[in-house]
Amino acid sequence: MKNYFDKNVIHGISNTNEFKGFLLSRRWFGDKSTLSNLEFNVVLKYFEIIAERIFLIIIEVRTSEYSKDYFVPLIYYERIEEILEQSEKTRSNIVKLTENTFSKKVALTIENEQKIITLNLLEAEFCLYFWKKMLFDTIISERFPRLNLELTLYSKQFEDEVNMKKVQNLIEAALYPDRYELSINQLGGGNTTNILFSLNISKKRDPEQKPNSYVLKSYKDYSVSLEPSMLFVLVKNKFPHTPKIYGTIKVREKETIGILENVPNIGNLGDIYWKELNLMIDNEFQDIDLDFSKFNEKPHISQLIKESCIETLKVSSEIGNYIKSLHDSLILPQQEEYSLESVDSSFYLENYTNRLNSMISELQTYMNDQPESAFFNLPKISSILIDIKDIVARFHSDFTEPKILIQPVHQDLHMEQILYNKINNQYTYYFIDFEGDPQLSIEERKGKFPIEKDLASFLRALSYIKFNTLLRFIEQKLIRKERYEVPEEVLYNLYFRRAARPISKILDVVLSLLNIWESKLIGKILKDLNPNYILITYFYIERALYELNYEILFRPNKTIVPILGLKEIVDKS
Repeated sequence: MKNYFDKNVIHGISNTNEFKGFLLSRRWFGDKSTLSNLEFNVVLKYFEIIAERIFLIIIEVRTSEYSKDYFVPLIYYERIEEILEQSEKTRSNIVKLTENTFSKKVALTIENEQKIITLNLLEAEFCLYFWKKMLFDTIISERFPRLNLELTLYSKQFEDEVNMKKVQNLIEAALYPDRYELSINQLGGGNTTNILFSLNISKKRDPEQKPNSYVLKSYKDYSVSLEPSMLFVLVKNKFPHTPKIYGTIKVREKETIGILENVPNIGNLGDIYWKELNLMIDNEFQDIDLDFSKFNEKPHISQLIKESCIETLKVSSEIGNYIKSLHDSLILPQQEEYSLESVDSSFYLENYTNRLNSMISELQTYMNDQPESAFFNLPKISSILIDIKDIVARFHSDFTEPKILIQPVHQDLHMEQILYNKINNQYTYYFIDFEGDPQLSIEERKGKFPIEKDLASFLRALSYIKFNTLLRFIEQKLIRKERYEVPEEVLYNLYFRRAARPISKILDVVLSLLNIWESKLIGKILKDLNPNYILITYFYIERALYELNYEILFRPNKTIVPILGLKEIVDKS
């Protein structure tokens, strides 16, 4: 470590516009729209140099009206090869790490001489060197108490020999690091809010033995994390469909790193729905000029879905019961925060109605502040939000049950949060990412909800798949590029401008097929759950509003998808 890179130097660099821009480019950095003008300060709330080159940092992002903390370990290098193990020195990995490096020339006084030095900083989690030092270096771990760090490995919670051995393997690798070979691979393709890696540990003397594999999770939002305790409860309740938690590292008593089971999987649940649906559309509508009058007959459509979406129908008929089992296993009566509660429905829905109305008002204010030419400022779009307010008010008055049951739930249960494995035509499902609803504050995430919150979130995924499939079909089959058409405009015309619709009636046929597909799957998913449909609609609207806000900020061309989800609520009501 170059001793001239101390806390004061890093603090000064962290408040440059270049570093603030680097923060904004990170997937895990929230509130990008609020902070995009770079008018915020960065405060180093925790700074320690861990081993050579590693800065362990907690930053506070602060404005006069805003504050949020992040866990941001950084690693310094002059040449990137210096911080990489031999297995990491592949061309693709070096390119990826270089592209994700913050670089800045800084002027420092060294031995009474001013020198210009290039400072290269990389998120430390991307390097095996960081994980070796944090998990398996006994010299560093002995310093943990003085550094306000705490490494905890769980073993007593496990009754089965397999998981006990996996924890013991971690302990042995720390005691005898020279006996083990380590490797890491990033998970999630960089599209995850927190940084995820798989860690493989194998014995050097027994290369034929299958390595033990773990998931290393860096919790970037430095606040009280829900996931470790929720996973701990699921282990206590012997729920087999989530990753086991083997240990954590805390900085100042808050979890910053989780060591989890690497569950066997071949993808997430959304892959099955997306692939089968699009294959069915591609096969059935290769020539859009054919006679599709047979699609006027519902039995034909039902048979087509039955033959084309075999795996989708199978997992849809199973997943509802798995979700129910998850909810049952999140209840631990002896712990207040994990107990089942009955609350007054009038009071609860009054609060949630106010919450939804507040979300709508904030959206309307933001949309009105944008140029009038913006797509989402069209009168027909704006009127949907007004109608949604009316629908929420009516649902509130129509709800007749005196009590509502609330409990801990997943809160963000979309299809990418459910991994699956398949052996001998039998599916196994694993629920991941128990960090709560990202749109809520940490205090709100600690709260309890009706199970309908998770069900609504899952059903919103069906709507996204449906409309993105329709957009894909429009782009491949209907777009006339010489007219500079875009799929989203064609889809808007289909729903809002009947006179401007494509001359071809094929879109009506495809949309009818997709609607029946969605309805059939909803029936299968919910068939044994007996949910309250008013509550599902409440949370479905909330999710769609959140998605609309996200798309307006980050993917304006995709705002049509949540807008149409809301329009369908209006039309059905």
